[in-house]
Amino acid sequence: MTEGMRSKVSLVRRMLFENGGLEEIFRHVRNLVVATLVIAAGMHAVENGRSLDIKGLPNTAVAGYIVSTIGIVLFLLNLADGLHRLSKVRRHLALQILLLAIYAFVTLRVTQLVLALRMSTL
Repeated sequence: MTEGMRSKVSLVRRMLFENGGLEEIFRHVRNLVVATLVIAAGMHAVENGRSLDIKGLPNTAVAGYIVSTIGIVLFLLNLADGLHRLSKVRRHLALQILLLAIYAFVTLRVTQLVLALRMSTL
């Protein structure tokens, strides 16, 4: 390996393992999955409101919409936090834009996957 390549590998290793980058990635994925499951639970309550009998809850569909809205807010807050943290990375502007686009794309795809898996098991 060349000296330039070694320094880049060293930088990536330092950012992921020593500066807590890997921990941040797992934290964002965990928060994303939780928000997506909250959305799926709300959607389930809306779609199956008549068959669900929850004591003390007169309208399950309204509660489902409220729960889904809370999940969407959590999803957007997690997305905003991730984009904010990526914007703090002091690298070339093109790299920042690329990282932001990749983060947004992966976030949306993971959400779609979790929703599809959750809704297929209902």
